[in-house]
Amino acid sequence: MKCDKCNGSGELKTIGLLFFVWKHRMQLHAEGNKLHADGDKLYDEGDKLWAEGDKLWAEAILAAHGNIKMEWKNWSDDKRSYECHLETGEVFVP
Repeated sequence: MKCDKCNGSGELKTIGLLFFVWKHRMQLHAEGNKLHADGDKLYDEGDKLWAEGDKLWAEAILAAHGNIKMEWKNWSDDKRSYECHLETGEVFVP
């Protein structure tokens, strides 16, 4: 590492320390990026499972009631899901 602006005092040590910290910062950022990518994969897998559950639910409704209207309403933050309102008047709350 070379510092063209260093005047020979303690500035070279300071610049060296800054480069050391910068390198460590970049390593931490790279690790953070890897974790974000892993998290994205987990979210994708979660979305697939969510869709699979919705498909299973729709198939069960078709088997029980035939082709009826189904609406998802009233998001619950606690359950992280919607209520399912059927055309028959039945309401399924998570």
